[in-house]
Amino acid sequence: MVLVLYSSKDKASKFLSTFGGVGVAGVSASLLTSVLPTTLEDLLALGICSAGGYLAISNFPRRRQSVIDKVKATAEKLASELEEAMKKDFNEAMENLNNYVKILGKPYQDQAQNRLNMLLEIQEELSNVEKKLRTLQVEIQNLHVS
Repeated sequence: MVLVLYSSKDKASKFLSTFGGVGVAGVSASLLTSVLPTTLEDLLALGICSAGGYLAISNFPRRRQSVIDKVKATAEKLASELEEAMKKDFNEAMENLNNYVKILGKPYQDQAQNRLNMLLEIQEELSNVEKKLRTLQVEIQNLHVS
């Protein structure tokens, strides 16, 4: 399971180093026992080679933790890149939507502005008519008084 998480290059090197260390310990023990003349030397060689094999196997938890740390770092980097990409897409979509609304609303905004201008002209015209009416009322009152 641990070996699956390595890249293909790392996988082969970790596999060979771990099981190579165990294999070398076994082969060394076998060769030494056939060469050494006494049982005590054979037992000493077997003990040393067994310790070497144990050291090769004892690296599994450290290597496992190393792989877990690498996976976490990669996942965090991917999450960060994904978040940045999502922010960029969101900002781009908001800008496009804003431009779309401006373009779509432009004719209505222009029409509303034209109506407002027309209403202001009518209001000004009504104000002028009101002034004329007051002037006429004053002239009519002046005619009655005289």
